[in-house]
Amino acid sequence: MKKSVSLGIAILTLVVLAALLVLPVSGAVDSPATIPVKPFVSVSISPVVPVVGDTAYVTGVAEGGNLTAGVQIWVFAGNYVNVTTVPLNADGYSYKQSYQTAHLPPATYYVFVQSPAMDGQFDIDFIESGKYTGEVVNTRTNTMIFNFTGVGSVHDKDTMQALSDALNQPGMDDVYSKAAFQLVAPGAIPLETTTTPAVPATTTAKSPLPVEVTAGALVISGCCAAFCMRKAQ
Repeated sequence: MKKSVSLGIAILTLVVLAALLVLPVSGAVDSPATIPVKPFVSVSISPVVPVVGDTAYVTGVAEGGNLTAGVQIWVFAGNYVNVTTVPLNADGYSYKQSYQTAHLPPATYYVFVQSPAMDGQFDIDFIESGKYTGEVVNTRTNTMIFNFTGVGSVHDKDTMQALSDALNQPGMDDVYSKAAFQLVAPGAIPLETTTTPAVPATTTAKSPLPVEVTAGALVISGCCAAFCMRKAQ
């Protein structure tokens, strides 16, 4: 008889200890920690192959960091350069900019979208007036990176590479995304297919499912222990 009682008490003790080791004991569950969003920006072009006279749209999303300044969109082909700072839409993360193409010649146009990331400032910029018109400068050091006009100027794919290289330097925190589209004359067949980058996928760490032990569970466990003790008798 004493042996059976001791066995029941031992089982009940083990159940209670196991319950105490699993937190939380009450119904409250701690909320998961907030995971910062890594800055990124995406870009897409529509229509994919615009015809001269169409309105071309550059759209995308930007997340993470300080986006008060919006994004900076570079569109260039040959001697044509258009650099525009575009605010985010009311949703706080998407952007959209239209371009009229009636006055533009058929060509491959390159699109470079720059997001200011954590510090909210564009690390490279385009000088549109004054002595250094046409130059791309490092705004952190106020030094020229390259120029669109004059001796040593770069164009098209070389410009795209130069912009990428500039933001890949140490100390630069801006993020960017690239695309290109072919503007064709009415009735013309595109020479190549343009691929636009997809929206970068974000991955968030999954927290383990919270295990909740309630008073009811403890009561049920105690009843099970008592039943085992009764059977042992």
